[in-house]
Amino acid sequence: MTSAPVPSPSSGDTSAHNILLIIDAESLLTHYPSPSQDAAKPTGISDGFIFFAAGNTSKEIVINDSKITLPVDIGQLIHLRGRTVSLITDHSAVIYGMTVDNSGILSNPALEVHTGLTVPAPNPQSPTEPSSHKADDHFWACTTKKPGTVKCELSFMLVNQQCEAVGYFHWTTEIVIKP
Repeated sequence: MTSAPVPSPSSGDTSAHNILLIIDAESLLTHYPSPSQDAAKPTGISDGFIFFAAGNTSKEIVINDSKITLPVDIGQLIHLRGRTVSLITDHSAVIYGMTVDNSGILSNPALEVHTGLTVPAPNPQSPTEPSSHKADDHFWACTTKKPGTVKCELSFMLVNQQCEAVGYFHWTTEIVIKP
């Protein structure tokens, strides 16, 4: 069991609105069996392969209609993370690019990487006593500036268990900022 506190991967910023982009890697590879092997020319994908989840204290939540509708305060920091349905699976997702078309509504996303974080895990010999290991975390951070809609372009790769890219993908969606 570890007695060390587990630091937040968000640098202690508890006011950030966290959005999880859940990528259905296996369905994506079935639908696009020969994806681009060039990060500069990723395969464009249709809607239906990326889903959303958000931590939010309000009664409104992210609406899962292939656009991200965020009920957030203006000036609030947003952290976007991309993951596959399972953290340890045949394929993982890594977002390597994110842009927005209107930095007056949402600031340009910036990649943040936090290294050597303590990550809790169950102890196989005693599941009620957690163990821990070190890992790196990353997310894309931006700030809401005013209500409105922005086009967001997301570039990501799927990697295998050997951390080799098996395909590069590109997806365009809308982010709606609602105070």
